[in-house]
Amino acid sequence: MRTIGLTGVMGAGKSSVIRILQEEGITVLDCDAVNAQLLQKHEEGYTALIQMFGTDILNDEGNIMHQRMSDLIFCDPEKKRQAEGILHPLIKKRIFEELALHAKESIVVVEVPLLFEVHWEDAFDEVWVVACDEELLLSRLKLYRHISKEEALRRLRLQLPQQEKIKRADVVFYNNSDSASLKRQICDILNMKRQLR
Repeated sequence: MRTIGLTGVMGAGKSSVIRILQEEGITVLDCDAVNAQLLQKHEEGYTALIQMFGTDILNDEGNIMHQRMSDLIFCDPEKKRQAEGILHPLIKKRIFEELALHAKESIVVVEVPLLFEVHWEDAFDEVWVVACDEELLLSRLKLYRHISKEEALRRLRLQLPQQEKIKRADVVFYNNSDSASLKRQICDILNMKRQLR
């Protein structure tokens, strides 16, 4: 099995790449989904975060309030580091448990939104990056996620710059055109990988 870490800046089109990969029969694991699972009541992440930050992060039903948690960690770099120190190893452990269940597949892709930022490059055989022109990226964020240009630029500054991600990637998919163009790029890479088996 060849493991692929898939990443890219917010709005570049990772979800479009994932949809095409799944249409082509490729298993894609999602770190955000694993993170959400870990925050469920009585899960490892849930328990560890309460031990670290107390019950103020819980609502009346005993569930973690995501907005309160987000406000807490993004206003305090030390709390952010503490939360990531708890969750990232748990996410990685669970992802690799899931990968083991797909050992007979030739390629498995793992979406890791902040792959370079959390230094997971060496966890995978290859890193694939989804990229697109900045103006297009900003217009997509405004159109589909209703994020203003100013807010989008603020959030993007918190991530490794797109050009740096491109430099570090083994494969780059440029999502500057339509879905047919993106699909051609992905299928070309998949066909090449299949021929190398």
